[in-house]
Amino acid sequence: MSKTTSTLRLVVVTLALLAAAVHAQIALRLTAEKPRYLRYEPIPLILQVTNLSGNTLSFGGDLPRERNRGSVTFRVEASGGRNVAQFTLMDNPANGLKLGPGQTRELRIIINQFYEMQKEDKYAVTAYLSHPRLPSIHLSKPVHIEVYDGTPLLVQTIGMPSKSDTDLIKTLKLTLMRFADVEQDIYYLRVEDDENVYASFRLGDYIDGEKPQMELDGPNLVHILLQLRPKLFVYYIMGFDGYNLKMRQKRFYKSSDGLPPTLSRATGYLRIEHARPAIEGVDYLEPGGDKKPQP
Repeated sequence: MSKTTSTLRLVVVTLALLAAAVHAQIALRLTAEKPRYLRYEPIPLILQVTNLSGNTLSFGGDLPRERNRGSVTFRVEASGGRNVAQFTLMDNPANGLKLGPGQTRELRIIINQFYEMQKEDKYAVTAYLSHPRLPSIHLSKPVHIEVYDGTPLLVQTIGMPSKSDTDLIKTLKLTLMRFADVEQDIYYLRVEDDENVYASFRLGDYIDGEKPQMELDGPNLVHILLQLRPKLFVYYIMGFDGYNLKMRQKRFYKSSDGLPPTLSRATGYLRIEHARPAIEGVDYLEPGGDKKPQP
């Protein structure tokens, strides 16, 4: 192939792409909240839809005559361009959406509720929008997501209350793990049984320091003590509501006597020892804080 032929083909392709951009009547922007997720962690995506057609566009609807209106679909590819199967039928995420000229709306989708993204891999997700009033299908740029598992640090098993004295007692496994996030390793808690994952929590940055503690207490309470920085610890208390684990308490502590804070049953019940409450804005910052904490 001559250099002249190659140049001409490049010009034709470039002009075709420019023409498509000029005539685009919908702008799609697909984003992920984070670039990397733990296996089984929900993966929320945000699809921003902007109407550039100069006309009001309606999408979906519950009535039979409305179901042939515009729709949004997705394509998920794993590494190597392999198509990822959809294991649960996804309703039209744009159902009921009405966009006036120039308007922008955002749609939120938990993509791994519908696609098999539980394996460790690198994924690319693309959104597609079609509408009978538009001459072509519009698509977003792909968003790239990594899915990896963590390294277990502590494991506890807890029995769940039964509805009757004759029911089989079911158990859940709680795994505190270390997860290699993009910028910083973090602590992660996963709650699961042999069939389902019921909850997952990002608990804080991992550092090489005091060993983490996870204890069970009372009516299905979970106590977790983690070191986040050389002089800062966080203490979680979580409780089960059915099979859902909910946060009951999150408090920050520093040492009260030079010894590291620790969970102890020495007094007959579970409590934190060698600890005093840390001061927000001085010893630590919660999201949205604007003061520099002490190390």
